[in-house]
Amino acid sequence: MKKNIILSIIITVCILLTSCSTLKEDDKEPFDPLESSIFRMAEVKNVRILEKTEVKSGASENYNTIAVLNRGDVVRVLGKVDNWYVIRLENYRIGCIDAAKTEPVVVDSRNSRTPEQATEPEGGNTDEGTDQETEPPAQPQKPAPDPVENVDSQQEGQLLNLINQERARNGLPGLRLDPELTRVARIKAQDMIDNNYFSHYSPTYGSPFDMMNEFNIKYQYAGENIAQNTSVNKAHTALMNSSGHRKNILNPNFTHIGIGIKKAKKGYIYVEMFIGVPK
Repeated sequence: MKKNIILSIIITVCILLTSCSTLKEDDKEPFDPLESSIFRMAEVKNVRILEKTEVKSGASENYNTIAVLNRGDVVRVLGKVDNWYVIRLENYRIGCIDAAKTEPVVVDSRNSRTPEQATEPEGGNTDEGTDQETEPPAQPQKPAPDPVENVDSQQEGQLLNLINQERARNGLPGLRLDPELTRVARIKAQDMIDNNYFSHYSPTYGSPFDMMNEFNIKYQYAGENIAQNTSVNKAHTALMNSSGHRKNILNPNFTHIGIGIKKAKKGYIYVEMFIGVPK
């Protein structure tokens, strides 16, 4: 009886030792993957007119009409009062338009059609705008050097394909890879490694939205997913299984993406920066 018990113990120990010897290195030191997401909509600075719209001298239909905008015109937004945008026309006159008749756009030197010839209402203008101030040109920020070391462009391309496959399965257009946003995502990934943190808020750059602004990235919608994992597939699967990250990946307002992947002490740091640039 004692011999049988001793034999059973010996066999059990041998099985345990055999199992331990076949463990992979990653299994001997379990890796704890991390994920986090963040999203914001920027202040509306420009809108496109969706239908012929009267520009009122105040935020109500009861005010006088000072100009008429046509479908497709793009105007600068100075603020919002209830459901009315306060806008500035090309001649610097100030008026108000119904926000429901517009959609936000991001304006650059290549894509805007401004209402240079907004038509006057019959009877002429009864309320002249007095604001003649113009905004000073934005001062360029000093960019950080490109973090070209340890860049894994192959993994970045693989991750982009996985993201766009998910969007296609959900009837959404694919995201375009933005080179400048990719540069910022790589800098963020390296910053996380250099400063030993895992957060959307960098001790160097602040929030991802602060960082985009510093590097002159224009957007109407923006978001960021960050992850730490051992492979692209594992990182992507974990992100898709999290509601916040999934919302960013499948957000129909996003049009472009920047991806940064850097080798860390354990696994990789993955940074996905999303922007929506409605034209």
